Amino acid sequence: MGLRSFFGILPPKLFYKDVSAPVELLPVPEKITLLWYRRTPSDLAVGVGTEVETGQDLARNGRGPFVSTVTGHVDEVNTFLGVDSREYLAVQISADQKDNFDPSLPAVEDLSEAKPETLRASVNRAGFTALKSIIRDPRVWPAIDALIISVLDLDPLSIVNQQIFRDNTDQVQAAVELLARTTEASRCVLAVPDNLAGIASKVSTGAATVAMVPPVYPNGLPEILAKNCGAGLLMKTYDTGFAGNTVVVSLEHALAMVSSLQTGRPMLEKTVTFSSGKGELQNFRVRIGTPVGEILKRASVNPQPKGKLILNGTMRGYACFSDEQPITATTESVHVQEPSEVFFFQNTQCTNCGKCNAICPVDLEVNLLGRLSEYGIYDKCRGLGIENCVECGLCGYVCPASRPLVQFLTRAKQGLSEEAQEPAGMEEALECNACGPVCPAIRLFDTESDKEDSPKA
Repeated sequence: MGLRSFFGILPPKLFYKDVSAPVELLPVPEKITLLWYRRTPSDLAVGVGTEVETGQDLARNGRGPFVSTVTGHVDEVNTFLGVDSREYLAVQISADQKDNFDPSLPAVEDLSEAKPETLRASVNRAGFTALKSIIRDPRVWPAIDALIISVLDLDPLSIVNQQIFRDNTDQVQAAVELLARTTEASRCVLAVPDNLAGIASKVSTGAATVAMVPPVYPNGLPEILAKNCGAGLLMKTYDTGFAGNTVVVSLEHALAMVSSLQTGRPMLEKTVTFSSGKGELQNFRVRIGTPVGEILKRASVNPQPKGKLILNGTMRGYACFSDEQPITATTESVHVQEPSEVFFFQNTQCTNCGKCNAICPVDLEVNLLGRLSEYGIYDKCRGLGIENCVECGLCGYVCPASRPLVQFLTRAKQGLSEEAQEPAGMEEALECNACGPVCPAIRLFDTESDKEDSPKA
């Protein structure tokens, strides 16, 4: 997977896998679990025992979408601790093997004549977050300088988008043209790894330009693609608005969006790459909400007690402590490590070797950020640009002291985000004292105080 540094002078390189693995469709499991972040049962339009249809929005009006991926009835509504240590609202559904589709999400009748805001509204209602994460109202849309449809994967052990590109070359042009109209991007780019150059040369991409990208991690991450192939900055939403000029959509999600616009059906399935130290890479397509255990069962792999089950790759992923963890729309891979393969971070001091700084793709001072994050000094982390961290994991990969650098930085980013969401206390709100000099009540109080404090004749 990787190439070590030459005599320790140059940073090592991690190459994406150049492997073709056919996609196997797994049957719908008996139960699925759907996760919804930062929500409560009051946000649901359904409860225990409610019959639901495939594609039905389970959220109350205006609070969703939160789409059911199966037909069945709700068994349980509770909280679920995700692999990222965040609490989610979890809805467990007993699934029927036959789908009855909810008709409330119709297909767009004439795609060639539909307005961009109509296309965006339909994509948002279907539950896709790629566009809704930028702005909720499809009528108010920022100027997009570049749209990138990425054939690259997010982890060196994932081959999802590469395989979908191999299997669906005839659908690429439709995806490019329709999403270009939907986003109203000034230009469109199809980012393809160099190892698929032969296939890319035979694909009709319409108005899009093809950018050949070296298959070296982390070139497939959205922030890096926006920097190298787009207009420079990935479009993101903040509390005060949005910033950026480039939208990046994976090929899998792009094709699913086109299918949703054509059929009126939301994204119900997710393709996941399974890997372990013993076997070859395998691709499985499962219903969103399927427990990870179903993939392990089909792959005939039983994780050992002291091994690791990792979701979303060894570089950016999280250890999973239960095979009941459901597959979500953002799950890219499942990896199983044997006990002998498990790597343990160490509680050691930074040696200031500078290897983390040298390999950082966004040129952060990782050695300083790691120490500040370790001791919770988050305000100084902001001054060093920690928001620009893409959490690629390369810093921890090269650290000779085995420090959990990416975990430190991720926690600092979460801490800053939580601080921004907390309401200011009374003392913080009155620190500026801008209202004091002009307040007549304060003036009167000060005048009376001066009279009382003045010496008597």
